[in-house]
Amino acid sequence: MKRNAGFTLIELMIVVEIIAVIAALAVPNYLRTRLQSNEASAVGNLHAVLDAQMSFNNVHLRYAANFDELTSPNPPFLSGEWGGPRAGYQFTFESDGTTFAAHATPVDYGNTGYHSFFVDPSGVIRYQGMAAASADSPPLGGAG
Repeated sequence: MKRNAGFTLIELMIVVEIIAVIAALAVPNYLRTRLQSNEASAVGNLHAVLDAQMSFNNVHLRYAANFDELTSPNPPFLSGEWGGPRAGYQFTFESDGTTFAAHATPVDYGNTGYHSFFVDPSGVIRYQGMAAASADSPPLGGAG
């Protein structure tokens, strides 16, 4: 009697269950890593906004009022498109010419980031969990 080569239904079910267990362990780690990556990108982008504002201030003796003033000169003080979300965060800033405040807020708290971030001319990046960060928020890294 000739035996057919192949897998039995039980063997296939065991393989599928092993794959499901591995996926159940890997997906939460992937999501957590993606959120951490978004937050690190937001902090890096706030550094770029801070540097651009400082350079703009050195040239014009005032802070830019909007992203267009930073991105439109040739060469620009800040490159890229800043009107929409970047890596799950929305970036905004206010300026009266003598000072500015830049904010990075998750597009969807809990899904694109857990913290909002804030920076002003002091250069200290501050964070707040699940709410808008401000000058009163704790500094990033626990310094100060």
